[in-house]
Amino acid sequence: MSVTLGTAVGLELASPAGLSAEYVEKSPLALEREVRPSYSAARKALLADFPTGEPGVKLSGYGEGHTVYTARRGLPVRSIPSIQYRYPLDSGQQWRMSDQIFPGFLPEIYPGRSWDEMLGQRYLTSPWLEQRGWANPFRIAKEEVQRWNRDEDAAWRRAWLAAAYWWTHKDHPTVGRDTLLATLGRQHYQSRDLVIEHLAPRVLELLPSMVSEVTVGEHEVAVDLRVESNTSFDSTTSVESLLLRAAKRGLGAVVIADRNRIGGAQRAQRIADGLRVAGKLPADFRVIIGEYIDTTSGGVLALFVDTWIPEGMTMGKTVEMIHDQGGLAILAHPGVAGGPRVLRQMPFDGYLIQAGLFEMFRTLQILYDPALADKPALYASNSPYGAAVGLPYTAIETSDNTTEGLRRALADGRAYAAGGTYLLWMMAPTMKPIGQIETVLNHYFVWHDELEQQLQQLMKADNIVLRTSWDRELQGWMGLDRLVAGLRRIDNRSSSLLEWPQLESIALEYSYFQLSYSDAEDLFSVRARHIW
Repeated sequence: MSVTLGTAVGLELASPAGLSAEYVEKSPLALEREVRPSYSAARKALLADFPTGEPGVKLSGYGEGHTVYTARRGLPVRSIPSIQYRYPLDSGQQWRMSDQIFPGFLPEIYPGRSWDEMLGQRYLTSPWLEQRGWANPFRIAKEEVQRWNRDEDAAWRRAWLAAAYWWTHKDHPTVGRDTLLATLGRQHYQSRDLVIEHLAPRVLELLPSMVSEVTVGEHEVAVDLRVESNTSFDSTTSVESLLLRAAKRGLGAVVIADRNRIGGAQRAQRIADGLRVAGKLPADFRVIIGEYIDTTSGGVLALFVDTWIPEGMTMGKTVEMIHDQGGLAILAHPGVAGGPRVLRQMPFDGYLIQAGLFEMFRTLQILYDPALADKPALYASNSPYGAAVGLPYTAIETSDNTTEGLRRALADGRAYAAGGTYLLWMMAPTMKPIGQIETVLNHYFVWHDELEQQLQQLMKADNIVLRTSWDRELQGWMGLDRLVAGLRRIDNRSSSLLEWPQLESIALEYSYFQLSYSDAEDLFSVRARHIW
């Protein structure tokens, strides 16, 4: 039997090849049924499988939501609570077995098969390990290594990037693990992170202090409502660097909210616990578990959640699941077509003000809507870079800076968007001629929202998403980034605005289901996803 369990630059790695199933502990469910009632029985059951003449053998069986039993020949069994590894990607990065990731791992049924024979390529193909529904970090790592082997120049570039990344974060205890994860990811994420890490502090020095300073009152707590960890495919920033910088900037809490993932937030909480014990983080600094969820009709930010909420559900059911576990639901993009209508109709606890001229103008209109006065407008940096954490932030009015105290205050609407980072974007829509252009073009989106509302009432749907040939074009015009190109298309008679708006797609949501029609594919479809 050949087993390699070790630690390399802070990341637990295992070599499963050659591990015979007859020496592996029972599956989590079998372990739960048979040996959990008695610790001594568990010890006997585990140690009985070890050949007496084989030294240095260490095996571990892992199960989500169960106790983790680790045994070494001649030593007592050590039990570790596995609740901290309950999310698939979090446990997968430590090579822990899970019924979700590895449904074929059945040593009690196939005692003669090796780990490889039972699991095959599951680390590369399991949908539970994908981020954004398509990016499996293990598969990306394999592709990157294969590219280095084919292209010597690519290998040298990554070597230099890895050295630069290590040098940038060399003062952090987890620099080895973070460098490894960053280097095994896409190159442009690592290079972009390095540029921002070195450039952002110098740019902030040139800007007015109000852009970067965190200033709150006596009974207020500054919170960045969304940052991304390096568990997210979008980020390579060291979690420790992110947390230390947030505390140094004056934040009292951060919400780690990766896209459709909570494993990164769970890991960030464990790192924060260690930093507090070491005296590097204030005792009252909080890491809050969040999740950015891609629903069938837009993004929803979940705050103060304990359990992963799957992407791809209807927006109404997503909000319901967030509230069922005591969390708060924030509409991530209220300025998009249909955003104000959704905010009025669904029980959101607030909405984010996003940078970008189109969304900024539309969101500022929501601020003046008396029907939405009870839903606070909030700030989040949405940053995958540690250097940008807290730019901008939300101020929560409370003297109780515990996690529950922050949750109650935010649920009561005692919070407001703070910081001057978005000041230029907020001023631009009020200035001539930009404000006049935005006002004229916005009439189309007001009409769009009203049409959606009438169709929703007619079809008795919970929600509706209507897209026409004019939407993307006019959104680009309001953002000003495609205005010149759009006018050029008007001149050469190729613009979609020269014809009446054509239906591109329509989707109706009823409870768990979304019924949709795509004109381009001439296809009707039914989509549903929910976890009971």
